[in-house]
Amino acid sequence: MDYDKSEKAIMNPAQSEKEFMDTDDGLMFMHTHSLWEVISAVEKFYECTIYGVMSLEDVVENLRYWNAFDKDNSDYYLCEIDDVPNQLLLDGMEGAYNNVDDNQYGYEAYLEYIYDYIIDYIKINNRIRTGDNNAS
Repeated sequence: MDYDKSEKAIMNPAQSEKEFMDTDDGLMFMHTHSLWEVISAVEKFYECTIYGVMSLEDVVENLRYWNAFDKDNSDYYLCEIDDVPNQLLLDGMEGAYNNVDDNQYGYEAYLEYIYDYIIDYIKINNRIRTGDNNAS
């Protein structure tokens, strides 16, 4: 089937009774709303339930008081969670996604995997030092 690339996309017939959310490229809505607002809108529009969302912000907040990141309450303190580069956190999240059976162990298992991933990286590479903000 040939189509003119300059033509606007047409709505999926299964969604023909629904109202479009916006007329831009689809990114404006995502950039002007929180992740949870976007997910809620997608669920409503597609009549579905999305589960298992893991955001960088949530992971940081959930790990903030784990031993290696809790300066005040741990003999195992390594650094502030805010000093951990985002890319290292994202790599840990991807590893957790690829290696953890979430149906059996749940979100906590993802956090444990990410925590261990970060700690192993810090110990092996000795690259993160508290207060240095070295996001390499």
